[in-house]
Amino acid sequence: MFQFLVNTNFRIIPIRRMMMTISAIVILVGVGSLIMHGGPNYGIDFKGGYKFMVEFTDAVDLSRVRSTVNDLGFGGSQVSDFGEPNEVLIILEADGDMNASDGTGGDAVQNRLSDGIRTAFADNPVVEISKEKVGPKIGGELRIQALWAIAYSLLGIVLYITWRFEFKFSIAAIVALVHDVMITLGIFSLLDKEINLTILGALLTIVGYSLNDTIVVFDRIRENLNTRRRGDDYAEVVNTSVNQTLSRTVITSLTTLIVVLILFFFGGAVIHDFAFALVVGVLVGTYSSIFIASPILVEWQAATQRRRERKLATA
Repeated sequence: MFQFLVNTNFRIIPIRRMMMTISAIVILVGVGSLIMHGGPNYGIDFKGGYKFMVEFTDAVDLSRVRSTVNDLGFGGSQVSDFGEPNEVLIILEADGDMNASDGTGGDAVQNRLSDGIRTAFADNPVVEISKEKVGPKIGGELRIQALWAIAYSLLGIVLYITWRFEFKFSIAAIVALVHDVMITLGIFSLLDKEINLTILGALLTIVGYSLNDTIVVFDRIRENLNTRRRGDDYAEVVNTSVNQTLSRTVITSLTTLIVVLILFFFGGAVIHDFAFALVVGVLVGTYSSIFIASPILVEWQAATQRRRERKLATA
């Protein structure tokens, strides 16, 4: 039977501070990008706007569509392909007139865009134009609800891991999950990619995936701590536990990565960013299970031991 990474003894815990420093630098770069961009690049799901899916008879030049949309007075719009060469996605951000009833909002926006495109592309007739609309108020409510969903998820994780393991295990897991989400958000900010409900779903998927991987490592750590002999070094027990689960961690991550890479390259424009978020999440989640979550337990234990020694010294 084929075996992979069996009986390894990589010195993972001894290099924990170097790896944590690298993670901190990557997170700071992402936070800096978020600050420079004024926060995440929210899509219309969160800030409101229109999304038009336009299907032409034949393949169409995106630059020509973009120019036409700008000439119609929709500056700042986003125009991109939508899977097939004859399908185009047009996103218009919300403005103050979006819900107006004086002919400047509502169906008037769709009519002006539809009529303009049909006229400009008389040589390549439009087959269908479908529209989705999210009002600014609804977008704001969705943003708040998304934050509450994440907060409730983290609270549930803390309670579950504290009940199943110890409180320090829950803190280590939360730090690793925040690490994964912050790096993913930072990469999206650096690449100026939108954060919408689909990406929020990807972030929550990343949290679940990373947590599952971390729990497996924590289970082995707990087993080995319960059977360790007096005098066994805590850091060495954790290092051994990580090595014992390394084969399972890497194989699971590779098989998952193959699937999300197929989605990324062949899934089409609709789920491209979703698949990209999952690719980043799988890689970062695997990294954090090995180099962030478990090492935090060692740092916590070391800090607890130092406090005990100080109390004994002053007693």
